[in-house]
Amino acid sequence: MMYCFQPNLLDNNRTGPLVSELWGLRGKCDMGIAGYISDRSNIPIKWIEKSPKNNGATGAEKLASERGVLLLRNRTSKFIDQFTHPLGRCAKFYKLTTYNNCNFWCEYCYLYLTFRTNPVSTHFVNYDKMFKEIIEFDRTNIPDALRVLNLGELCDPLAVENVTGFAERLIPFVAKHARHTRLLFLTKSDDVDSLLDLPHGGRSIMSFSLNTDRIHRNLEHRTASPEARLVAAQKLQKAGYQVRFRIDPIILYQGWEDDYIDLVRTIFKYAIPERITLGEYRPSTGLANHIRQRFPDSVLLKINESLTSDGVKLRYPERKRAHAFRTIIEEIRRQDPSVSVSLCKEDAAIWREAGLDLTGLRCNCLG
Repeated sequence: MMYCFQPNLLDNNRTGPLVSELWGLRGKCDMGIAGYISDRSNIPIKWIEKSPKNNGATGAEKLASERGVLLLRNRTSKFIDQFTHPLGRCAKFYKLTTYNNCNFWCEYCYLYLTFRTNPVSTHFVNYDKMFKEIIEFDRTNIPDALRVLNLGELCDPLAVENVTGFAERLIPFVAKHARHTRLLFLTKSDDVDSLLDLPHGGRSIMSFSLNTDRIHRNLEHRTASPEARLVAAQKLQKAGYQVRFRIDPIILYQGWEDDYIDLVRTIFKYAIPERITLGEYRPSTGLANHIRQRFPDSVLLKINESLTSDGVKLRYPERKRAHAFRTIIEEIRRQDPSVSVSLCKEDAAIWREAGLDLTGLRCNCLG
């Protein structure tokens, strides 16, 4: 049976800023950048001696205690690294780690598990080290398809842009000093007005993660509404940015077909996407257990019962997810046959079953 959504216990209409506290790691934090962020956000810095490992409480209490905080610290490991998916279902794209974790409250987010021992959202403020790595990356001899730095693998890079102003620095820097490199911002935010007049030089791609209104209301707490994201995408496209969309995670519930078809139609009312990437709901078994501990009343617990094991992942059966992909792709083709469509973390058989030819196709994370 398909799940029918009921009113959610986590209030999606919470008011107030995402970030209410700024923490700084004493002795391991660029003081100039930290001071700038504190001044622009009007939030004083609380200096701490070590990164917190808060693992108590559940639900809204835990979210408020962890995701209402932004920790500022220097990054000691590399900012730029190549992603390798363990099952070989994903391109080996490059990621630029500017934040760890996210201040949004999406219940299905894999970052809860990734950062379960370091759950407070973190922004790395030793920008000089980062910028040097970007220049070095720009000089490397790699295929053009890989000359994209993905900022959205371990965070939402625009979730707290109003606090840090980081994208306002990064976008012009790459346009001026790394002209063979492009940035990829993947976001659920609509906070883009400060980016519209930047000299971006066509080197930044803005990709919006989208889902149906029902998924947003029930599972994507504290994020901008799908329509607000589309308004933001429209603004950015008019400002000359490349715009992509990622419909992920696709979740099957009573009425999903009509909702996802409506979502596709709404996309094309606001923007002309360069590319649309589709991904199904695919929690790891570890994340499924973590959701149960963190959100004991989540609708995902019922949805997870309808999934089947695929190694370390829980997934919809191949027939169901191929049907879902085909349903959405057919509507995309009706709206604009020229738009590039791809799948996220799916093998070749599913691509073919969904009616896609793998030849020359590229997913969201590639150039």
